[in-house]
Amino acid sequence: MGSQFASELRRGIEEAQDATITATQAKHPYEAYLHRVRLGELLDLAARHDIDTSGLVRPEVRTALAEDRTALGQ
Repeated sequence: MGSQFASELRRGIEEAQDATITATQAKHPYEAYLHRVRLGELLDLAARHDIDTSGLVRPEVRTALAEDRTALGQ
């Protein structure tokens, strides 16, 4: 069961990242932000369950996530 949970969580992370990139390329910053919020939630969930996500998220998306969190004072 844990393996299936981790697999589904990784799939969700990849989908949220893909949606973020697509929205960014389409010049829809608010939509990209919403997808990054979801991505951040999934990454936090993975961290709480000790699931390694280090290779899943592209550096530019991690940078955007960090900028979002800094702007929000998190």
